[in-house]
Amino acid sequence: MAAPAEAVRRGAVPRYIPLLLVSVTSAVILSTDLYTPSLPHLPAYFGTDAATVQLTMSLNLAAFAFGQLVLGPLSDRVGRRPVFVVALAGFALTSIAAALAPDIDSLIVARTLMGLATCAEAVLGYAVINDLYDERDSARVLSAYGMAIAITPAVAPFIGGYVHVWFGWRANFVLLAAIAALVTLLVARFLPETLATRDLGALAPRRFVGGYGRLLGSRVFMGYTLTTGLLLGGLFAFVTEGPFLLIDRLGVPTERYGLYYAVMIGGYFLSSLTANRLVKRLSIDLLLGAGLAIQAASAAALLAVVLADAVAPWTLMAPVSAFVFGIGWVFATAPVRAFGAAGSGGGHAAAMMGFVQMAGGALGAQLVGLLHDGTALPFAATVAGSAALSLATYFPARGAPVSA
Repeated sequence: MAAPAEAVRRGAVPRYIPLLLVSVTSAVILSTDLYTPSLPHLPAYFGTDAATVQLTMSLNLAAFAFGQLVLGPLSDRVGRRPVFVVALAGFALTSIAAALAPDIDSLIVARTLMGLATCAEAVLGYAVINDLYDERDSARVLSAYGMAIAITPAVAPFIGGYVHVWFGWRANFVLLAAIAALVTLLVARFLPETLATRDLGALAPRRFVGGYGRLLGSRVFMGYTLTTGLLLGGLFAFVTEGPFLLIDRLGVPTERYGLYYAVMIGGYFLSSLTANRLVKRLSIDLLLGAGLAIQAASAAALLAVVLADAVAPWTLMAPVSAFVFGIGWVFATAPVRAFGAAGSGGGHAAAMMGFVQMAGGALGAQLVGLLHDGTALPFAATVAGSAALSLATYFPARGAPVSA
């Protein structure tokens, strides 16, 4: 049974709430990663090209980004729980639609609508954590959260690859629909309302636009938020292009693609594990700066490997894994600093942060799709660009007054 909202607001946070959020986030991660081993096979199946198939990724991420701008303030108005439940039910329905898609256009539409539904997890997960925990505890929860959800993308492509080989690509979406239905029931049953006071004017046009305008004018909030969004551009460049590079160009069997993907996610798991412990001893700013330094160095190493024409499965995955390790430290710390600069209006802040992050992911996915030429250079250049731009947005925010 869901814990009473009043008890949550008094500080008695049920221990199962992080586990519940992890289960929802894991299901949402599956909506992308379970499907990736099928990507290189869909051009032939539907009689289209790789760039068109990659729209099922980039448009999904774009819808994921824009949907949060509405769901964040909506959750301030009506509460976190009802928005969560309705959106997750939509996730289950769009998974069924994807499984039944008769052509590539239908699959693109289903995947885009799925992005609108699954975005609730991102904005509401941040909002619930911000509702319940103070700054240092938020950093610890986010790092533990990242450590736990790292398991899902590590195993999802492995499972998805075998499901594809045994039953075909549609079976992955059937499995996804069942999982989405399960987490919908869990949230409906166990998630309490964490919003202390509903903001009845959150959706008023002036407030709606003004809340985002205030955040856009905050150099600190936007600096930390853009830092995370740009890094996701590099990550989703791999999620989108990685299967084509490893399976098509480097000859990795479809069912084994998940093993290489798991190595990358292992970097994120290790990063989240160490962040959870180091945040007790080091300042948030020091850990954030170290994460950015690691991702910048690894992006440069990846570009060097590609320019030296030394691309092989492991020479590709080693710097990518290090890049993702750096991202783990950034994502455990940068959102804490961003929320600290946002002040009131947690729904707006969570929505804007989620929008920027997924817009960055969508941009990275779309860029490698447009530049796709069968080589690793567009991917490496996208990762290097995301690393450089993330540093460019971090330094103006670092040390600036919170109100700036």
